[in-house]
Amino acid sequence: MIATAFGLASFIGVNAQKGNNQIGVGADVAIPVGDFGDAFKTGYGGTVKGMYGVGTGGQITLTSGYTTFTAKDLPSEVDVKAGIIPILLGYRQNFSGFYVEPQAGYGIYTSKVSGMGSGNDGSDSNGAFTWAAGIGYVLKQGLDLGARYQSGHKDGNTTGLVGFNLRYNFSLGAKASK
Repeated sequence: MIATAFGLASFIGVNAQKGNNQIGVGADVAIPVGDFGDAFKTGYGGTVKGMYGVGTGGQITLTSGYTTFTAKDLPSEVDVKAGIIPILLGYRQNFSGFYVEPQAGYGIYTSKVSGMGSGNDGSDSNGAFTWAAGIGYVLKQGLDLGARYQSGHKDGNTTGLVGFNLRYNFSLGAKASK
């Protein structure tokens, strides 16, 4: 999969006429849905997104970050936290400020339990196929307002969320025309 993505990125990059290269840094709010939403409260975190311009309106993206969630309805002495680290490759198509962005990749899903006593505290992490579909709007000042549905799948279980982000995109300059 990585070799295919690299090959596609290289091919598109060689044939691109011009592009907009950027790095975005932002804050996320994530609302868990489904079974994940039944067990956890709204999560908070941050992301970093690299955007490599292809053509006049497209960008190949690589997104990663960390979002943490706290479990609902537990005794006050017990603390259960979940975390998600996505590593997503995508393609962002820009339309006069608006954009759409499908992504796919890998997610690292962590959990930590404390306050259980008797040696029952602990932590765990698992990886899973993860995908996301996002939309957004970029203001001329570089502010990026976005929303996405993100879902991780492993062994018949799904971890889904609706995320909202506020990001600032730093321009790395446009590639020269070919």
